[in-house]
Amino acid sequence: MWKAMVSIAVVLATASGARAQTITDPNEVASRLHFWVQETGDPVYYGEVRNVNPQNMQALGYYQCLAIAFIKYEGGVFYYAHKMWGKSSDGSCHYDDVTSRKVGNHGACVKDTDAGFGSAIGTARMTKNNIDYMHSTFRTVDTNTRRVGETAACVPPRGVGAGLFSIKIENGRFKLMSTRPLDYEVNIDAQDPEHPPTAPVF
Repeated sequence: MWKAMVSIAVVLATASGARAQTITDPNEVASRLHFWVQETGDPVYYGEVRNVNPQNMQALGYYQCLAIAFIKYEGGVFYYAHKMWGKSSDGSCHYDDVTSRKVGNHGACVKDTDAGFGSAIGTARMTKNNIDYMHSTFRTVDTNTRRVGETAACVPPRGVGAGLFSIKIENGRFKLMSTRPLDYEVNIDAQDPEHPPTAPVF
C-alpha cells in the first residue's frame, strides 16, 4: 500500500513538473500540440489574447477571447485557424456559445461556412464540419522568418502580419507573443469543439 502511494506521488509530481517547465524549441513545442491533419477528431485550444506593454514586452490585461486549431507543422512553420471575439457583459468568453458569439478576427483565406468575409463577422464554431482544412490557406507562425499572420499565398505579394517575438509552452499554456504587440495564450489541454469549455480555461 505504501509503495503504491509513493508511486502515485511520483507520477503526480512528474506530471506537475512537466506542466511547469518552459519549452521554447519550436519542434518540442509542436510535439506537445495536436494537429488536425494528424487527428481523427478536431482538437481546439481555448484562451485569450492580451495586450502587451511595448516598452518591456510584458503581457497586460484582456484584449479578446480566443480559439485556435493547429492544422499542421512543417519545417518550423505552424499552420493554424483561429477566431477572436469579445467577452460578454458578464465578463465571460462563453466558449460554449459558438453560434451567437460574433467573431471579428479570423483567417481571410480559410474556407469556413461559419465565417463572414469582407466585414469579417462570423461565429465561434471551430470544427472540421465548417472549416475546410484540406483546401484552405491558413495563417502561419513561421519560426524561420520570425513572422506571424497571413502568407503571400493569401495576401500577395508579401502577406500581412507581424513579427514573432516569442513562442513557448509555459505553466500549462501555449504562449505566442507578436511584435504588434499582442500576447496569445491558450490552455495546453485541447478540447472537443463539440463540447467546448463552459468555464474559464485559466
